[in-house]
Amino acid sequence: MTHLVSTIDSRPHNYNISEVYEILTWLQTNFGGEEFPLANNVAHMGNGTEQDGLGVAILNLTPGNILHAQGSSYLGVVLEEVDILKWNDAAIGIKWRIINMPTTSNQLKEIINTHLS
Repeated sequence: MTHLVSTIDSRPHNYNISEVYEILTWLQTNFGGEEFPLANNVAHMGNGTEQDGLGVAILNLTPGNILHAQGSSYLGVVLEEVDILKWNDAAIGIKWRIINMPTTSNQLKEIINTHLS
């Protein structure tokens, strides 16, 4: 599965399973069980001053692809829906924390397929 997220205006944000697993692994390494921010401000990502968080984790895997990193706001919701992330319930200052870290990319695929099928 590569097409994981579409925006309201039908703009696809494609994340393959191995990429999502790498993003989660980076977040787990850098934040453990603590909350991490959305961190997808276009200006800050563009000039390298954005704080670490979900958007920056994506950007680290695809340097220079800010549009791809902007999909973090949608990817976070999908990962919340499949019980991998827990949202802080804030509309401003959005943060998540990992509550169910898959041990492999195959396990991640199983989790997503189970919840989204």
